[in-house]
Amino acid sequence: MTALKKRQSCQDLVSSQWKDRQQDLQQEDFEGLGFDYVEPIHSTTHCLAEGYWRWQFSWGGPGDELRAYVNRDDSIHRLEYWYLDWFDGAKVNVPAEHPAWEMMQLNINHQSLFISKEAKQ
Repeated sequence: MTALKKRQSCQDLVSSQWKDRQQDLQQEDFEGLGFDYVEPIHSTTHCLAEGYWRWQFSWGGPGDELRAYVNRDDSIHRLEYWYLDWFDGAKVNVPAEHPAWEMMQLNINHQSLFISKEAKQ
């Protein structure tokens, strides 16, 4: 009888997945699936105290994304890489000197400018 292989958790995989994703981010034509803002949630079943900008690279099972938490002036104060799979998820904190911070900040600035123009119309 063969032993069942234990399924690796997101925590087991997140570092290697982030390493692979960093290679994608170095490609000039890499875009990902989408870039959006996730609003804070305050309900009886969920609480997401702080909204974040999400650069989604893949979705389903598994999925991965960068999450940028920003100050009132839209400057990033925390950046996290998330690796997600069904009912499981793990993150890596991305240091401020990493090029992903600048990439995310540029995306945020672009989106914020677009949103500002839309609001004025």
